[in-house]
Amino acid sequence: MSQQVEASDFYVAGGTLRYDSPSYVERPSDAELFNLARAGEFCYVLTARQMGKSSLMIRTARRLQEQGVHSVIIDLTKIGIEVTVEQWYLGLLSQLKRKLGLSVDLEAWWQERRALGHVQRFTDFLHDVLLKEIEGQIVIFMDEIDTTLNLAFSDDFFAAIRFVYNARATDSAFERLTFVLLGVATPADLIKDRSRTPFNIGQGIDLNDFSRADARALQPGMRAAYPEEARTIFERIFYWTNGHPYLTQKLCLTVTESGAETWTDHQVDELVEKLFLSKEARKETNLQFVRDSVESSPRRQQLLKLYRKIYKGKTVPEDKRSLDQNRIKLFGLVRVEDDVLKVRNEIYRRAFSLDWIKANMPVDWAKRVAIGLIVLIVILLGVIGFSYYWQGPRLARFLISDFKTNVDPNARITDLARLYELPGYGDDARELFYGLAPEERLALFETVDPQAVQGHLIIVAKRLYTELENNERDNTLLQAMAYPLEGTLLATEIKQWLQAREFHAATEYEQAVGVYSAVIAQNDQNPGTYFDRGLAYVAMREPDKALADFEDVLKLDEARRNRILQVVANDPLLYETILANKEKYLAVAALVPSPTPTPTQTSTSTSTSTPTTTPSPTVTPISSPTPVPTTPAVVVGPTATPTRAPTNTPTVTSTPTTTPTSTPKPATIVYVQSNSQTHDIGLVASDGSLINPSLHRRAAAPAWSPDGQRVAFYGEPGINEFGGIYAQGSGVWVIEVQSGAVELIFQID
Repeated sequence: MSQQVEASDFYVAGGTLRYDSPSYVERPSDAELFNLARAGEFCYVLTARQMGKSSLMIRTARRLQEQGVHSVIIDLTKIGIEVTVEQWYLGLLSQLKRKLGLSVDLEAWWQERRALGHVQRFTDFLHDVLLKEIEGQIVIFMDEIDTTLNLAFSDDFFAAIRFVYNARATDSAFERLTFVLLGVATPADLIKDRSRTPFNIGQGIDLNDFSRADARALQPGMRAAYPEEARTIFERIFYWTNGHPYLTQKLCLTVTESGAETWTDHQVDELVEKLFLSKEARKETNLQFVRDSVESSPRRQQLLKLYRKIYKGKTVPEDKRSLDQNRIKLFGLVRVEDDVLKVRNEIYRRAFSLDWIKANMPVDWAKRVAIGLIVLIVILLGVIGFSYYWQGPRLARFLISDFKTNVDPNARITDLARLYELPGYGDDARELFYGLAPEERLALFETVDPQAVQGHLIIVAKRLYTELENNERDNTLLQAMAYPLEGTLLATEIKQWLQAREFHAATEYEQAVGVYSAVIAQNDQNPGTYFDRGLAYVAMREPDKALADFEDVLKLDEARRNRILQVVANDPLLYETILANKEKYLAVAALVPSPTPTPTQTSTSTSTSTPTTTPSPTVTPISSPTPVPTTPAVVVGPTATPTRAPTNTPTVTSTPTTTPTSTPKPATIVYVQSNSQTHDIGLVASDGSLINPSLHRRAAAPAWSPDGQRVAFYGEPGINEFGGIYAQGSGVWVIEVQSGAVELIFQID
């Protein structure tokens, strides 16, 4: 060794590096976190231990302060876990007060609001104290958040942080406040209660191992100690660590402190064996963390099976939704390379070998016992199937009958909920509800006792509320749904949704989009809010954002394809945007025909009879023993040129005229099919794709409303068998195409 250096002044193995440490390795995540935090974006750095999270945090906070941003670091380990919920929140706020120099008398302020819950006092403190005393942008770094995960109230704390983010839509003061969360956790860990909306806000920052280019920052320390051999030594260290921050720093530090005259590859290999792979090295902190994490996991068997596939070199594509993959990445065992999972590095490959997997794989008693239970399972399945075959339909018939005859709203809500829970009877529940008169639907929610049937009430509301359209009648029904659900997350979501619709109706589209986005952040599984936001973007002439929302709508609910098709067909900007970006908007583009020169046919026909007080329209019988469509009578929606008036006898006289057009508009066609006894109406797109094979039963002679959202039809004799509103019998009815709501507009005795 030609020159001695104080290795501890350069390399640091374990612990947080100083802001000015010469061995700090800057990675792409440094710029990403700084830029996002500076822009006010919520962020989280959730990754394995000893990856440099705290060092990244300190440098980013320092850089933000240099830019005039108020940055504060909260170390949650200082609060501890052997504390009450009140002590915990006070400990958190006291750190904020001290580090930001707030003047508030914290204990007095806290006690004055003792009638409020801890979460509300926390968020009120942020709004009424922190943001009032501190001007400008504030970034709060929450370090070691994994220390909170076993606290009984941790879900509430992270839900409060999500509230601050969502509140930006309605309170601009919160736009100055940003949180950055750091720790050994996954986003799914932050809110563990599956009945609550998961922690789904903010931008995740991937903190990866050093690349070879990144790691060049470590070479000066090695060159100072071994100028002739530095590159060779460092290459061998990188071979073993693959850029793992802690392992790389540890080996570099040990080499430079060794005092050896020279280092060969063999000597580096021996050092790796001594530090990480020998029996004496079993207590090495980094490897011990990985070992303990896997061996103590309740999903140890699944994790080891997954790791074994990766270890053997089988292709395992990364799936960010997989809990097991996220867990094994968090423990540090594997990394992602070209979207495929790989063993993290050569040290881990040797330390966590097939022998280790085998030694820690629990005995699969379930598999052994399963062989002996096959016959029993078959018998049980047979009994269950037999029971369901007889009990399922009988129970459904009872619930349907009870709903029709029982006027008690509690009983009716219970009947609907149980039908929804009964496999295969959701459509029956929906038909019963929309079979009620509009005022009866409102009364069902306005008069129900929420204390008596809240669980059933939530089931019914969740199944119905997403399909209600933005019109006065449906919004009134949404308000009625929210009333008995007061205090639940669902009620909050519905109220915010209605607020967004009010902005929309007032043509305040930017405010509407902001609130729609806040609602989506709370629940990203409601196609209705995506659809409404998409319509707001259409009004703002932002077609790409609108189409992105419509793509999400179709992923969640294909039944809305008719509504989306109508919106696109009536907006040339949307239509042209799709044609130019078909690969980007695959689901919506599939609804729209390609712009090829095709004739546009105009057909006319005459009806041979008109529904009056005489019996229903007759149809020529079909000889088929099973119900099949006859030649259908069709009526094309208002977005297309062709119209064919339905006839009671399915014969049409057409006089086609051909007019070339370069961009045919998509249309929705309502058609009639007969089973020789009754008529049914359905919907089909002009490109031939089926939209809804059974829009309504016992229905004939359909006609579109001018806005293309409703269909009028003749309800045939026997429609009263459906019960509810249909008890009024034959007549002219109107059905909402999207929601399925039906009302009688003209009765025929």
